[in-house]
Amino acid sequence: MSAPENIKDRHLLCWREAFMAKLYDSGTPYGREESDKLLQRYDAITDAPCVNFSDELLAAYPDAKVILSKRDPERWLESILRSYHAVIESRVFRIGAAIDPALSILDEVFRLVLIDWTGGDWRNRQKLLEAYHRHNEHIRQIVPKENLLEWEPRDGWGPLCEFLGKDVPDEPFPYANKGDDVANGVIKAARYRIAKWVLGKLILPGLSLGVVLGGWVVYRRIWA
Repeated sequence: MSAPENIKDRHLLCWREAFMAKLYDSGTPYGREESDKLLQRYDAITDAPCVNFSDELLAAYPDAKVILSKRDPERWLESILRSYHAVIESRVFRIGAAIDPALSILDEVFRLVLIDWTGGDWRNRQKLLEAYHRHNEHIRQIVPKENLLEWEPRDGWGPLCEFLGKDVPDEPFPYANKGDDVANGVIKAARYRIAKWVLGKLILPGLSLGVVLGGWVVYRRIWA
């Protein structure tokens, strides 16, 4: 299997490496040096798999500001089912993962995120809900109060900008990253990579063979 092509895909290799060390004691646990390697181009991170390494990241960056995004637990669970689970269980995505190295690693990372939250029983809805509550309480315990903002999307720009010391943008607060958006985006990418693979492996070689055979027929008719 060849290496992933772009920098986002290579990040997946790092996250997989971090999970393997955390969950299976395989390799070196991620500390400040490894986190710097992974996050050197970024000022902020969000969502999984980042939240799976809250302890490690806070140990590496103890002065970091942390925003704990809160949601109704049942709606959060529905979002997970419509994003992570929808992708993993998609036939299109499974085909894409079988032929594309980057999608195969993404499949691993998605599963590792859920395995970490549930202790391995990643289809268990109750364990996912328990993980949500456990994570929120854990963040409240390990982040200094002056560095923590508990926030909901309906709170809008105000609390975020005050917490981060930024001016409030002169535009409505965006509403994106719904569960379906995530799944649809990943599955769309899988369709593209499948089409690219089919074009490169089947159609173009077939066209080349057709040109050769067509040339041979013309040659035989002219010179025979």
